Amino acid sequence: MAKKTLLSEVNASVRAAEHLQDAPQYRAAIEQARMLARVIDEAVDTGTEAATKASFGPVPTLHKVLTGLGLTPEGAAKLNLQAEAEGDELDAILDDRRTLRSV
Repeated sequence: MAKKTLLSEVNASVRAAEHLQDAPQYRAAIEQARMLARVIDEAVDTGTEAATKASFGPVPTLHKVLTGLGLTPEGAAKLNLQAEAEGDELDAILDDRRTLRSV
């Protein structure tokens, strides 16, 4: 089984994001995210000290890039990409009760 890397996760997220497909305006930011993921993966492979240093530079920067691309919950909300949460069964019951009271 292949080792899971941050780069592979970034690539999977980009592939899963419909709004990024066939959208040339996002290409540079996607490549920036991939570059930062490679830097972080390399730092993690190098050892604890390098990984710690990466957490103060590349990691927050990658988070900002991913947010800008709508690949974090915060970013998806800012870009209005999150689907409306569907109510559960309790919500349906309460809605029915409100409707009956208004009759």
